[in-house]
Amino acid sequence: MDIFIRRLPNATTRLDLMQFITSALNPKWYLLQFSPLGTLRHCDICRIEDPKLGQVEYHGIAHVTPASAALSLIHRLDGEIFKNKRVEVRKFFRRSIHRDRRDRSSTAPDALHEQRKQDRRRPGIRLDHLHAGITADTRLHGGGFAALPH
Repeated sequence: MDIFIRRLPNATTRLDLMQFITSALNPKWYLLQFSPLGTLRHCDICRIEDPKLGQVEYHGIAHVTPASAALSLIHRLDGEIFKNKRVEVRKFFRRSIHRDRRDRSSTAPDALHEQRKQDRRRPGIRLDHLHAGITADTRLHGGGFAALPH
C-alpha cells in the first residue's frame, strides 16, 4: 500500500524520510496488541512547484507492505513532528477517470474525460520526483538539481 506524507520540511533527505518511516515500523506493543510487522519497499520525495504563486512544496510517497502495517503506520505517524514540523500521513490514492466520485449524470462522458486531463485543483503546477539528494531548492544557489520530470 502506498502512503502519502504531506508537508515535508525543507532540507529533508530521502534517507531522513526513510528513517522516519522505518522507526515507526519497528514492532511495538500497544494496549496488549502487537503491531503488525511491515517493510518499507520504496520511498520518494515529490517536489511540487506552483509558478503562479511562486511556492514549492515537498511531499513523500512510500510503499509499505503488508497493507495492515501501512494502515498502522498511518495512524502512528499522522500528526507527528518530523524535523520540527507536523506532518500529515494518509493513504495515497492515484487519480483515475474510472474512480471519479463526481456526479456523472449531468456531465457528458467526453467532457468528464477532458476534466481529468490535468489537475483540476491547481492548474499549471510542475511535479518532479526527487530520487536522491535534499529537498532544498539548490537551483536558487547555483547548484545542480537532482530531479526527473514526471
